[in-house]
Amino acid sequence: MVKRGKSSSGFMAELKERIIAEARALEAPGERMLTGIRGFDELVRGGLFRGATYLLSGVSGAGKSIFCLEFLYRGATEYGEPGLYVSLEEHLDSILRNARNFRWNLKSLIDQQMLILLDLSVVAVGEKAMSLNTDAFTLDGLYATIETVVREGGIKRVVLDPVSVLFLQYGNVGVVRRELNVISGMLKRHGCTSIFVTETEYGKPSITRFGVEEFMADGVFLLYWEPEGDKRSRYIEIYKMRGSPHYEGKKRLAITDNGIVILY
Repeated sequence: MVKRGKSSSGFMAELKERIIAEARALEAPGERMLTGIRGFDELVRGGLFRGATYLLSGVSGAGKSIFCLEFLYRGATEYGEPGLYVSLEEHLDSILRNARNFRWNLKSLIDQQMLILLDLSVVAVGEKAMSLNTDAFTLDGLYATIETVVREGGIKRVVLDPVSVLFLQYGNVGVVRRELNVISGMLKRHGCTSIFVTETEYGKPSITRFGVEEFMADGVFLLYWEPEGDKRSRYIEIYKMRGSPHYEGKKRLAITDNGIVILY
């Protein structure tokens, strides 16, 4: 069990605050945030709900990290909303190297502190994962680190990529699910719209790797990377969008030199 060293009264106060924040998020369906990703906001009928937490799931190579980075990039450049990218697996130099394939000036955003990249990446060791930054990577440390950056940076958009390594790191699915709910609640209280990334495995029907990640989210988006003849094609599906109608079925997507485009 993860402890934060708070008294029972302090815990109850935090729990009450979290419940109120989540209730407000659901009571204000008109509060939308445009992602800026071409064609996506139409799929969810006007953007994401502000202060909500979404889950983005898909196999390796489907475009999850690109989707999330563009969500932050568009927020900073088109809507003046500072973003935080927390990388739990891929090193930031790799993320930045991949971003050079697009016409995005990330360095300028980083210099202006409109985009903050936080590297808490881990390495795989057999069926486990080991952090290269163990002080910050404990569940308590992760919570405290993210909250400090969010509060001091005025962050409005957050990406946690991928949460699946937390399940590998700590093993106890119930504990990790509970702690991710606590982190989600904290982000809601700060008014952040968040995307948590998880993975699916090739050839398996589940929409997430561990089968519990989807239950903590206000919406679930699936990315597919499917073989078609001698090539592969990418698709997106809005699997769940709490409190809002949405497009049902898969839509083809393309990754261009200026980001993701949903094809109609």
